[in-house]
Amino acid sequence: MFSERYACLKKIDEYWEEIGFTPWASLGLAGVYRRVTFRKGALLGEVARYYADDYIIWDHRGEESVRMILRDWKGEPEVMAHRILLLGEETWQKHRQKTFLWGFRGWVEIYSFRSGDKPHKRFADLAYWVSMGLEYSKKAREGNQPGGDDRQGI
Repeated sequence: MFSERYACLKKIDEYWEEIGFTPWASLGLAGVYRRVTFRKGALLGEVARYYADDYIIWDHRGEESVRMILRDWKGEPEVMAHRILLLGEETWQKHRQKTFLWGFRGWVEIYSFRSGDKPHKRFADLAYWVSMGLEYSKKAREGNQPGGDDRQGI
């Protein structure tokens, strides 16, 4: 269920790279991915470190992909959270979640989002990057320099 609405997002690798995402594909899904590092410090230095993985997915099969993620997604050592934003034609009221080993090995959270809607607060940052990516792509197609001054000849 690939939405043409989001097709432009796969063509702006320089945008995704600039904000720390890389292309990602697995399990019949495609989009971008980033890993965020959290460090717990103390007087003697770092005492703990863990990771959170974020995914923005534009190529998926809707509910079929959600069921597959909840069934097949595996936790990874030292990764506490896997947040998956599925871009589509509807925005869910709530996200769905699965824990690994009662949460001791982390969890995966899935949320469906339609650009232009108000996102769930747990996914607002990822929704923001989607909105900015769509704007970046639009400006690039119009021949403007994304992030630059649109006033030409001044």
